[in-house]
Amino acid sequence: MLTPILAYLLSVLLLCRIAFSQYSSDQCSWKGSGLTHEGHTRDVEQVYLRCSQGSLDWLYPTGAVIVNLRPNTLSPAAARLSVCIKPSRDSHGANIYLDRAGKLRLLLREQDQAQGKVTCFSIQEGSLFIEAIPHRDISKRITSFQYELVTERTGAGAGALTGVEPQALSGKIQSYCCGFGH
Repeated sequence: MLTPILAYLLSVLLLCRIAFSQYSSDQCSWKGSGLTHEGHTRDVEQVYLRCSQGSLDWLYPTGAVIVNLRPNTLSPAAARLSVCIKPSRDSHGANIYLDRAGKLRLLLREQDQAQGKVTCFSIQEGSLFIEAIPHRDISKRITSFQYELVTERTGAGAGALTGVEPQALSGKIQSYCCGFGH
């Protein structure tokens, strides 16, 4: 038989696991669902990804997601980073914007994502603002992309995203994903 304290701790642990189940523990990738918004189509969720590369998968998009892509280390070189994203060919359900101080600039329309082209921008240009396109039927809608942080001199190449391995790894920022701390 469980003691009341042990039963309480187990229930708190279970609730915490459920509450944070849609977040990746490695801070490199995020997978979430618009179904967790329970009809609140205007919800905006903040996501922090702190690795040199990873992915985002947003199932049944509703509302919006702000994606903050930052290296997990502070250095002067971080200001010279570019972010390259490559949408999945079956990505749809949302438009992707750059958000700088509340001003949005369209980066990729929903219909452009199917081309799977790599798009790069300076990390100084802001965060990604991914806004779901309202649809009556949200079934089979997934907004999905891979990202990579690269130094600006190699930003146009987007090595791993384009499938071309870069000759020198010195241009890449190392990933320090430990899964602890936010």
